[in-house]
Amino acid sequence: MKKNILLAISIMLFTGCAGKTTDPRKGGLFSYNPNAYEKRLNDREQKLESIDSDTNAQKRKSDKLKRELEYEKSKRK
Repeated sequence: MKKNILLAISIMLFTGCAGKTTDPRKGGLFSYNPNAYEKRLNDREQKLESIDSDTNAQKRKSDKLKRELEYEKSKRK
């Protein structure tokens, strides 16, 4: 009887510690999920690529506008 109670308590404690999150910062020892880590890493890499692409496009636009401004300034002289 005591073994059954101890077993039941142990199961409740271990399942209570297992998180449902895929965020590695919030997961516990029992919720380690390497696939979730890989997905999170891939998502972040794609977001970084998108941000880098947007940054480069904005730099090209800025350079173009600077050249147009210089051209307009030179026409006035």
